[in-house]
Amino acid sequence: MTEGRQNGKRLLGRVAGAVTERVVVTVDPDIVLEHVDLNALLSRVDLDAVLARVDMDALLARVDLNKLLADVDLDALLGNVDVEALVRRSGIPDIVAESTYSMAGSALDVARRQLVGLDVVIDRIVDRLMRRSEDERRDGPPSLVAARGGTPDLRNGSARIRRVRRSVSGHYAGAISRAAAALIDGLLIAGLYTLGVAGFSFLLGMFTSRSLTDDGSTLLGIAAFAIWAFSYVFISLAITGRTIGKGLAGLRVVRADGTAPGVRTMFVRTLVFPLSVVFFGIGLLLIVVQREHRSFHDLIAKTCVVYDWGDRSAEMPGPLSDFLDRARSDSPQR
Repeated sequence: MTEGRQNGKRLLGRVAGAVTERVVVTVDPDIVLEHVDLNALLSRVDLDAVLARVDMDALLARVDLNKLLADVDLDALLGNVDVEALVRRSGIPDIVAESTYSMAGSALDVARRQLVGLDVVIDRIVDRLMRRSEDERRDGPPSLVAARGGTPDLRNGSARIRRVRRSVSGHYAGAISRAAAALIDGLLIAGLYTLGVAGFSFLLGMFTSRSLTDDGSTLLGIAAFAIWAFSYVFISLAITGRTIGKGLAGLRVVRADGTAPGVRTMFVRTLVFPLSVVFFGIGLLLIVVQREHRSFHDLIAKTCVVYDWGDRSAEMPGPLSDFLDRARSDSPQR
């Protein structure tokens, strides 16, 4: 009886296995997956528990990174990357532009400080020769000097307060800075005029087979140069209050009281400039000896030239500032 039951169980197992194998073979997995709600199935899976049971070290140890990277098409991958947009989002162009501007500004300020230092030295020498006292010194237009607080007191009881560099923003510009600005403007005026004449002569010869030198128009050339020089200076001053040379040297033209001049004032100043040059440049010599460093055409137009470095403070060189601070602090206080 027992043996019959065992035979029946074995027969039933064989039948169930055959049926199961037949069913599995005939089942289409795609049809089964279509009827499975994957979202509901995944929502019932505890991912934390699954990941906790995964041995990541063993899993990564079985990964062949060299083979994996060998199958990656880097050219196709990088071809889909917008490198320009990636660089823009990283902020690298802004950093480079800011660094370049800062470096250029610092280099320009170094040159300007040297010019200011020479101005101050010459100014002190002239004051000594002309026996001017400290009280007779005029730093700049009252409105500009007062707006920047003037020159600070270097004494605080018995302690001496020294600054690394003394600011000269808004002070009258000296002869060396103005000469450097005039030299730059002169080179630009002559260079641009020469390029313009050469280009016009080339076009004239191409279309008319004539040359400017064939006409012997020396007076016409002089007149054209004078008109160009006047236009360069007047337009620059009328728009920005400075020419390119004055901008590089850190100078600006203002009224005698420190306010911004109008177009008419700039026109008069530019028009009477030749009066400062005639008679052996005596009108320009006033820049050296006059207390406000105003030339003859400045006096006529009621203007002056001051230090103005834009958003940065115009400063003397450090050693010269320290020397002047010591000299002032050691002098008797009235």
